[in-house]
Amino acid sequence: MDQRNDSPLITTKLYVPKYGSDLLRRQQLVDQIDEAATARLILVCAPAGFGKTTAVSQWIQSTGYPTGWVSLDEFDNDPARFWRYVAQAIYMMEKEQDREAPTFNHLPSAASSEAVVSALLEETASMQSDFYLVLDDYHVIKESSIHDGLQMLIQHAHPFMHIILISREEPPLSLHRFRVRKQVKQLGSDNLRFNEEECRRLFNDVMGLNLSKQDIGLLNKRTEGWIAGLQLAALSMQGNVEHAVTIHRFSGKDKYVDDYLTEEVLKRLPEAVQAFLLKTSILQRLSGDLCAAVTGEQDAHAILRMLERTNSFVIALDGVNEWYRYHHLFTDILRTHLRKKDKEQLPALHRLASNWFEENGWVTEAIEHALSGEDWVRATRLIIANAPVMLKRYENKTLRKWMERFEKSWLESNPELCIAFAWMHVLSDEIEQAETLLRFVDKSLLGGSRNLDECRVEICVLRGYIEVMRRNIELSLTYMEQSVQMEPKFSRYFINGIELNSDEPYVLRSRVALSGYLTKVSEYYLRLRTIWKHSGLGILAYGSIVLAELYYERNDFEQLRYFVPRAIELGTISLNFGVLVPVYLVLSRWRKAEKRYDEMRLALDEISELCRQHDAPAHWSAFVDVYRVRLWIDEDDREKVEKWTEPLNKISSEMGASRHEFERLMLARSYVYLKNNEAAIRLLTSLVHETEMKSRLGSRIESYILLSQAFQNQKKYHEAADCIRKAVALAAPEGYVRIFLDEGPTVAKMLYTLYKSKTASKEELAYISILLKQMEKEFPALDIQIRISTKLDKLTERESEVLALLGAGLSNSEIAEKLHLSHGTVKGYVYHIFNKLQVRNRAQAIMRLKESENQDSST
Repeated sequence: MDQRNDSPLITTKLYVPKYGSDLLRRQQLVDQIDEAATARLILVCAPAGFGKTTAVSQWIQSTGYPTGWVSLDEFDNDPARFWRYVAQAIYMMEKEQDREAPTFNHLPSAASSEAVVSALLEETASMQSDFYLVLDDYHVIKESSIHDGLQMLIQHAHPFMHIILISREEPPLSLHRFRVRKQVKQLGSDNLRFNEEECRRLFNDVMGLNLSKQDIGLLNKRTEGWIAGLQLAALSMQGNVEHAVTIHRFSGKDKYVDDYLTEEVLKRLPEAVQAFLLKTSILQRLSGDLCAAVTGEQDAHAILRMLERTNSFVIALDGVNEWYRYHHLFTDILRTHLRKKDKEQLPALHRLASNWFEENGWVTEAIEHALSGEDWVRATRLIIANAPVMLKRYENKTLRKWMERFEKSWLESNPELCIAFAWMHVLSDEIEQAETLLRFVDKSLLGGSRNLDECRVEICVLRGYIEVMRRNIELSLTYMEQSVQMEPKFSRYFINGIELNSDEPYVLRSRVALSGYLTKVSEYYLRLRTIWKHSGLGILAYGSIVLAELYYERNDFEQLRYFVPRAIELGTISLNFGVLVPVYLVLSRWRKAEKRYDEMRLALDEISELCRQHDAPAHWSAFVDVYRVRLWIDEDDREKVEKWTEPLNKISSEMGASRHEFERLMLARSYVYLKNNEAAIRLLTSLVHETEMKSRLGSRIESYILLSQAFQNQKKYHEAADCIRKAVALAAPEGYVRIFLDEGPTVAKMLYTLYKSKTASKEELAYISILLKQMEKEFPALDIQIRISTKLDKLTERESEVLALLGAGLSNSEIAEKLHLSHGTVKGYVYHIFNKLQVRNRAQAIMRLKESENQDSST
């Protein structure tokens, strides 16, 4: 049950249970599972004690099929945890088969379950032979998003992929749909019951009881072939000569089994072993050290080995007899008995378990047992200490579940705990819930006698982050400035490097960068840098990548020489792939714009290797791969683009809509390139609507630009012009540049056509002229020159921008704000423009500009 420091996964949950050689082999049942093995979903569903897990384990061991196994428990209702176990199970299966293992080990809850399933489907699509994923005890899963994700996984699974669900009840999936399509096979109680021959072998060959055929028949009838009941009866008869009395008294009814287990099994054991069983029944998994800590029994490991040898419902979980678990039915009965007999002892047992788990580094289990033991102080301390790491691992669901265990009064008196849960809400876009918790903190700050300086810092930073999400930059900066005037100066959530952009590879389009409203981004982050300069905080890494993306978008490459290396440096310190992947994408785009193609590819190779070395969350590695598709399009590598789009073409529209916006935009771009225009228009129309609803400006502009190209391909020039005009109208106020330049000559020609049509506003025409001036340099072979006056050609690029804005009627102050310059700098540019154009005032300069425009329109 080894645990790596950077992973919460319990490796024993991923082993196929191994049973001893003396276990009865049920070949008939193995054959039945084998007959069902071609189905996409194999459902093994029966009440407790019917040998479901044993049967599937025997089948796997007999067939040797590649299998990933997950033994589930109630902790796995956190989607992040659940899907990481699934991914790790597949990873281990691949490694065992000496195949190239999938690139993922961790999958986020920040992305939707559908997006995670998409990643799993893509990773398993290359499998060339049948393989199986077994989810044992699936009935413990109650989280609806996990059911939805599993439904999608089954529905779209590769033909070689088969999923086996072991459950006490039918899962809440659309089983009727799978049955209609003949994709599901189900084994139930009738399949799993022991027949008389198997009973004979169990009692006489395995247990050595030498029962008569009549006795075996009667016992099988009384238990109705229920395996747990048969095993209980066999245990009670060992060492008891009055077999007939035992058989006639035995019944397979649950209530009787409870009584029977108490009277005929527990009471026959030494009192010390009885006490051991009851106390350790609170544990999901058992080891000698853990059981010793809970029971005080120093021979705990020897007791576990004895219980296993005597078939007392104890199952080994590894090959070295270190970790065990009780049979689920046995656990249920023991816990019921413990609650009846020693209910008041339960909290103390849970606290002992919590202490052991904490000392051994198992934080999740330590917190769960602390909560069960009503040790609110320990649970609070552990949650506060570990919340930043858990949020970095996207374990929001687990934190949410823990929060629900605390009384409101406890939350109100524990401000640091409220802050942990408030961060959980903020990162889940639940601002109102976060603010409710922050009000609790405010009350504590007003009346508390403790040292709450750290809380004051955290509440300022949290409120500052909330306000930037609302685009209230002045208020956000006020909070951030207040935070650095306190001690300690910095939020430990930022120090830990939580991902503020969730799973958005273009940070400039995320909420942390005001969803692509560039003028506010520039103002906010340049001022924020002065507040947190030299702190080394994760937020500074975000500041550096946001400004790198901003300056790239503004075509100001000189600034990238500072901000790109700085973002790489700060992102590497905290291994924050929410910074590292985006900054390497900027680096690649920058090199491409400068036509340094070898260095462009090298940047992508470097980040791919970083993701591999440091076990990056799967979606970040996937974004790098998706970005490569754009390079294939630019290089006219049609074969690679077609190969990438092929599996996505088969995905239903329902599932396609669940995929990440970045991937869908790349898919739309591929459709435009491949001239699959109808598909492109459908997808982009949906994206335009979605990005408008979410106010994601950058993605909305890109969607309109791609949509204009799709209509252009169809020779629908009016629709194409309308889309490019809408893109310009959105982009002009914010000063977007590269979003147009990176599209190439086709968009350059469309902008030139729009410029000559004079259908845009004066400000938009001035903006287009700036774009076209830069496109002149980018695409010198195109006839898009705005050559109006020889004297205008003498102006620098920045002077041309200022002149265009003068022509649009903007004042010097407005131009300064628009171009993010000081008022004095603008006055200097205006002075140089007047000298070069040999004019005396603004009116004459504007007249010279209009003469140039008239000359251009007549050419």
